[in-house]
Amino acid sequence: MAYEMISFDCYGTLIDWELGMKNALRELAEKKNISIDIEKAPENYIEIELEVEKERYRKYSEILTISLKRLLKDVELSPEEEKIFVNTLPKWSPFPETREVLRELKDRGYKLAILSNIDEDMIKKSIDLIGIEFDCVITAEQTRSYKPSHKHWERLLEIFNLSKNKILHVAASYVHDIIPAYELGIKTAWINRNKEKRERIDYEFDNLKPLTEIL
Repeated sequence: MAYEMISFDCYGTLIDWELGMKNALRELAEKKNISIDIEKAPENYIEIELEVEKERYRKYSEILTISLKRLLKDVELSPEEEKIFVNTLPKWSPFPETREVLRELKDRGYKLAILSNIDEDMIKKSIDLIGIEFDCVITAEQTRSYKPSHKHWERLLEIFNLSKNKILHVAASYVHDIIPAYELGIKTAWINRNKEKRERIDYEFDNLKPLTEIL
């Protein structure tokens, strides 16, 4: 095998983050009888969250709450409503192909890791939904940093004492994952579900299934 370790981002790559967010916002809009541009919200939210993460280290549950409040800055939210992402994210569903692809890779002997901008308690519930045991899970809570910082990958390399050329990193976020992995000299597979136009990638697919063909 050219690679020994396949590392994955979780939300947006293995878990359908965009659908989960849209459903949560739709629920909130119906409850408060307000209008929210559901289709544009995920893209706008990502930009806000990146700025919040740059301010200082906070737990991701706090990042979610602050970012939602800034996204809906003209909407008065109760303390419970502010936590709608925190409360629903652990229930957001995996993509249809996630479990099948991960199971095949694991059966073929690859080590599997998750590198995620998330808290420990939240990722555990998502992994239960995925239904696959990972060899390593590295969270923002462990590194006290958020991708695109390099600390997730540095921790992975330290734990497994692997050469960078033995790792393939798989992710949907070009900014959070593909660019920093490229900067570190780690090969990437960009899961470009929304057909964005970008450069400087090794592999590009619109879902996870082709991974089983190139590995």
